[in-house]
Amino acid sequence: MSRLALHGGPRVRADKRWARWPQYDTATEQEVVAALRSGRWAISWPSDGTTARERRFAEDWARYNDVPHCVSVDHGSSALLVALEALDIGPGDEVIVPTMTWVAPVTAVLRVGALPVLADVDPVTGCVTPETIAACRSGRTKAIIVVHLGATVADLDGILAVAGDVPVVEDCAQAHGARWRGRNVGTYGALGVFSFQNGKVLAAGEGGAVITSDPVLYRRAQQLRADSRRYPDHPVPEGTMELVEDGEVMGANYCMSELSAAVLLDQLPRLDTQHLHREKIAGELERGLAELGGFGPIPVPEEVDRRSIYEYGISYAEDAFGGAPAEKVAEAITAELGFAVYPPDPPLNDSVMLRPFTKRRFAQIWSEEGQRRAIGREFPGAERFRRSALLFHHGVLLGDSADAADIVAAVAKVRDHAHEL
Repeated sequence: MSRLALHGGPRVRADKRWARWPQYDTATEQEVVAALRSGRWAISWPSDGTTARERRFAEDWARYNDVPHCVSVDHGSSALLVALEALDIGPGDEVIVPTMTWVAPVTAVLRVGALPVLADVDPVTGCVTPETIAACRSGRTKAIIVVHLGATVADLDGILAVAGDVPVVEDCAQAHGARWRGRNVGTYGALGVFSFQNGKVLAAGEGGAVITSDPVLYRRAQQLRADSRRYPDHPVPEGTMELVEDGEVMGANYCMSELSAAVLLDQLPRLDTQHLHREKIAGELERGLAELGGFGPIPVPEEVDRRSIYEYGISYAEDAFGGAPAEKVAEAITAELGFAVYPPDPPLNDSVMLRPFTKRRFAQIWSEEGQRRAIGREFPGAERFRRSALLFHHGVLLGDSADAADIVAAVAKVRDHAHEL
């Protein structure tokens, strides 16, 4: 009889529970209840004489990232859209986007009327590279979206050198607090964007933010996310609106709610402690994987002073599990451990979520020529990355040393019984 749990054998991890995510306590509840009882659930409501929670969080998040400006929004997807509109990206423009990412960056590009041009990625890290960006550039390239993926950081030095005068938008939805050469990611590009969705390392259920050091982009971003309104340059008396109608640029409503901001105000002070704990357990996991031989973490460039682990990645040789498909290997390890282990998502050039032809508004962008520019190339790096990486959620690393040992044991067991897959 098979020894793999996938086929009815005993599990490596049978009884002990894993750390849960998100983490909260009575202090979190008190912060949310205070926001609830204030009666002010949105910034578009008369002030009670105090600074709105969403503005307080924006100021705290700017301070955490050591930049002067932050605009909080309702979703990470909105943050991408606001960033592109702040740069005045529009019809006729092209924006380079890595093919190995969630669909939100390409959706944002399409929504501003521009064409997303997908770039291949490094086969080991899954991040876009200077070389793959250079291969996609044209005279119409007006912005580059760089995604810091999983638990690593893209080569910012090389990418900024290749970008030249083309603005870079750093998508840091998976890299809150990661540092490159002593500075937080998100501060190297013209703008940095974040998501605070439920699974992120800084979570509020839903939410997002745009950071920048450029006062002009900041002023535009405020109005783009609040129906052409912005914060006034003077204190706001009780009973008056905290946003003033400006109209320098036409916007829409992507404002963060006060309830989401309350959660974030509680969660942000916990972030660095959680980073340290994840790094400790990840180090123990990596020492165990090294002893197995042929396994290790997805590499992190030496310029990274601190990684932010959103999805921890185990990198392995393609023959480590006897050539079994990554999906089957992930299924077997999941059965041993009782939490989800999975290969990277399909690259966007092969994803069911990239379907511009299903909306009439994108018909002119997604023409035959547009499709050729967007996806008409090979993506060998992305294909290899999918075949040689296994991911799991960062919440698992908030446990203890025994958890790391169980993960190593499960990988070893599936490797040793790969013939059963």
